Amino acid sequence: MNTPDNTVQVTSLPDLAQILPYLLGHYPDDSIALHAPGPNFHDGPTMTCPLPEDTAEWQATAENAARQFVAYAHNQGHDPTLGVIIYLSREPRPGQSPEDTAALLAPIGTWLTDEFKHRATVLRTISLVANRWWAYECTIDGCCEGEPLPSPDDSTSIVAQMTRLGRTPGPRTRDIIKEFQATADPDFLNDLHTAADHFNSQCATNAGRDATLMTTLNQIDTAMSQFRNGAHALSRALTTQLIVGLQDDDAVEAGMAHTQDDDLPHARRLWAYLARHCAEPFTHEAAPILTLFAFAAWRQGDLIAVRLALRDAITNDPDYELATGIHLGTIDGEDPREWLASAREGHARCMAHLQHAVEVTSEYRPTTDTTAVRYREALDTAATHYYDQAQTEEGRLLARHGTIDIANGALADFRNGRPQLKDDTAARIILGLQDLHARDAALSTGEESDLPYERQLWGYLARRCVPPHTAKAPPLLTLLGWVAWRQGDTHTASHAFVEALDSYPGYTMAKLLLDGIRNEIDPARFLAECRDAVAEFAANRPYLDTI
Repeated sequence: MNTPDNTVQVTSLPDLAQILPYLLGHYPDDSIALHAPGPNFHDGPTMTCPLPEDTAEWQATAENAARQFVAYAHNQGHDPTLGVIIYLSREPRPGQSPEDTAALLAPIGTWLTDEFKHRATVLRTISLVANRWWAYECTIDGCCEGEPLPSPDDSTSIVAQMTRLGRTPGPRTRDIIKEFQATADPDFLNDLHTAADHFNSQCATNAGRDATLMTTLNQIDTAMSQFRNGAHALSRALTTQLIVGLQDDDAVEAGMAHTQDDDLPHARRLWAYLARHCAEPFTHEAAPILTLFAFAAWRQGDLIAVRLALRDAITNDPDYELATGIHLGTIDGEDPREWLASAREGHARCMAHLQHAVEVTSEYRPTTDTTAVRYREALDTAATHYYDQAQTEEGRLLARHGTIDIANGALADFRNGRPQLKDDTAARIILGLQDLHARDAALSTGEESDLPYERQLWGYLARRCVPPHTAKAPPLLTLLGWVAWRQGDTHTASHAFVEALDSYPGYTMAKLLLDGIRNEIDPARFLAECRDAVAEFAANRPYLDTI
């Protein structure tokens, strides 16, 4: 093996066995390694493929590795029929001797050779087990079986030759993966369960998902700032929230955007730290975090760490497309800086969308400040009286008209510049509008000059639908969305209708109006129908005098 100024002599099977970690840049524990020697031996393509723990999967793994290597070698401009060396490595399991392990590995060489037939020529098949080597092509009993690797003290050994050239062997796989390998902490996993449940409930609606994503993006910035300033750990709360927040693809894209040159070591440490916390049963959640670690390592040129992290990511979630895409990108020699540029563009679009969505939904999103307690208590109190009244048909009719009367009074207050309602008044309108007839009677049918006040009223009432009364928001959101559509603001209208349907998927009026916007129907058509509904409701007013 030649270097620019020196030559390393590979003249024996022991040399061939000992040179593997120098060829690959690491020692591949429990793997198939394939090397097609080039003119200087070390030239030419190499590939590693991890061996599954389940030996029943080994044949399929070997056959797939052979096919991939042939294609990869050709893509690198190398003809594998000129020769391929097969390396098989595995450490003995408890109760298993090195000889047992070597015998267990032997069929893999046969499967690879059979799959390579007519497409590649196998020069040697060597297994490395417990610092000993076997050469399977040797047919002499007792020869080339379990020989120890040459001592580094041997001046002719590969290690001695490489040491003289200032070269060191690559680390073992098991040492590399310690950087991001998860370890179980029962207390932490309990907190992670809680954070995941909260995350899922928060993301039940589009607005909730947008708000949660914005929180995650801010947390990524916070964590990066801390690691940039020398931190090696985060608070438990921030760690759990980041792990669950990074299940959102837009959050992962934001993470990729944090791999500018100066931030690479800090980003790599952060993603490794988070990955180490994703133990069972949260290994599936590790996939995006391992992919972020791999991307940072790719930007650093550490392809060994990249492949090992992506191996785990894809094992944990075979359908995670970003991990597969980056894996293929490293094989095809793509430039990670192009991926970074794409991630930054995507992140910028995401931020623009979120900022606009926050502006839109702030018009109707339930209040979270100290007034939320007051609003909840008002709704709790009003609910008892309202539902008692609505037990009979006559009571429901009185309640419907009463709701519209109170709403009209509230609208007058807004029109006159007094946009504050008493808590009990607001609660009474919210409860009354749960009745579909009352809601239809409240649909905007008046002059365009009234639309800003109607929109203000419905948004004001929607913000009062605080937990546990958020399910009462769909009528308010539908009324607000309808007013916004009449004003030509289809963006806000669509957001409001979608939010109503997120809360109540079967809310027919919201779906009907949303479909109208998506199909570009003229709202005038709906306006005529609304006026008919309002007129029919008003026609029942004389009946109230007989009750």
